[in-house]
Amino acid sequence: MERILLANKLLQVLQDSHTAVSAYDWIWAMEKRHGTIPIRWALEGRALWVLDSGLPGLPEEVRVLAINGREAELWIDEALALSTMEGPSHSATARTGAHNITPWVLGSTQQNSLTITWVDAESGLPTTKTFDAVPLRHARKAWAPISTRRPVVDWIFPDGSHLTQRDDKRFAKEDERLANSGRGRRIHTNWPGAATVKITSFSDGPWWSYHNRLAKGFDKAKSLGVPVVIDLRGNPGGQSPRMESLWRHVAKTRRHLPYALVAKQSPITARANGRFYKRLRKRWVDKHRDTSPDARYIYTMATLPLGETDTLHFSKQGVWRDAWKGPVAVIIDGESASASVSFAGAIQSTNRGVLIGEPCLGPANGTMGNPYMRRLPDSGIVVSISTAVYMAQPCNNWGETTPVQPDLPVDAMWRRQGNLDNTIRDWVTSTHRTKPPRP
Repeated sequence: MERILLANKLLQVLQDSHTAVSAYDWIWAMEKRHGTIPIRWALEGRALWVLDSGLPGLPEEVRVLAINGREAELWIDEALALSTMEGPSHSATARTGAHNITPWVLGSTQQNSLTITWVDAESGLPTTKTFDAVPLRHARKAWAPISTRRPVVDWIFPDGSHLTQRDDKRFAKEDERLANSGRGRRIHTNWPGAATVKITSFSDGPWWSYHNRLAKGFDKAKSLGVPVVIDLRGNPGGQSPRMESLWRHVAKTRRHLPYALVAKQSPITARANGRFYKRLRKRWVDKHRDTSPDARYIYTMATLPLGETDTLHFSKQGVWRDAWKGPVAVIIDGESASASVSFAGAIQSTNRGVLIGEPCLGPANGTMGNPYMRRLPDSGIVVSISTAVYMAQPCNNWGETTPVQPDLPVDAMWRRQGNLDNTIRDWVTSTHRTKPPRP
């Protein structure tokens, strides 16, 4: 555990969110060893808060003073040292670091329980209680009171309806389950007068489903004539072509997205790119590499000599005739990363819409990418290492870049009674319909 902490501190010097100790790997190892505890945390400065609690007797949104006999501030320091980092994005480091609290405490103390001391909201006095971890085979049942599942592209329209009847039924069942547990849905994506599309990832799910749900949702938004809110909270990024597709649905101006890709070939990237190129794609790539940016990218990455660096420039994205022309708002938070950052930067730099929320994980200039997992030979620690740079716009000095800042900042968006709802309602009220609904 100490080696994991030191290795990640070293990698944080690079300020590259794609190069870090694999949190998935060590968190999974801790859960297999000690069990899982259904609780989510929020970090605000030097304070630790309970975000979501599936534990009987532990309320949500209370401040925690100590865990397992140690002050909460000390656990916060180590959770932040285990976090990913993309430039001086303090809110992003805090949001991603919050996921490390439980596994780090269990692994560091070698215990299968959390003894939590928090401030009681009614009396203002400290309250202490011990909660045992649950074996992984019972994890689904333990997390059920605070867990939700949704499609990668999930639409909610002003009347509360979803894209399909199947989505309506799934949401109704989840709402009933959450109500029975005494907790409502935390991620709120339904606001009067607006259509909202929540996109949880640019990599998960089938390609055809992603594009189909995007197109159908925007068509319905056009028929309703309402503003569109694009919710990218917690979206870690993924495949650039999926993000580019979202951009084409809303773009009003031609723009480079991405502007360029800078990559250096190593033995591991050469093997991976070669396998990708040699499959059924080879015939298509060879035929279209002079006309298709995607084909040119695949061919360049597969044939780049070892040790050499190449920069691949992309042409400007065109403007779709049937693109959404109405008002657009994008919600971002500290866990909006990678491709999500590039999209938010494009929205802001072209004045296509407003950004609502908090600074996200990276600058508008672009992001590192194409990470690969490697296991360090002596310690056995698994690290993620980026192998390319996706430039969203020209940049002369990467060290001077700053995280994308929201146009309408919202503090502590994780609170149920926060200002996000009021901010979005005010924005919806200030917009106007671009044209009447289609009959």
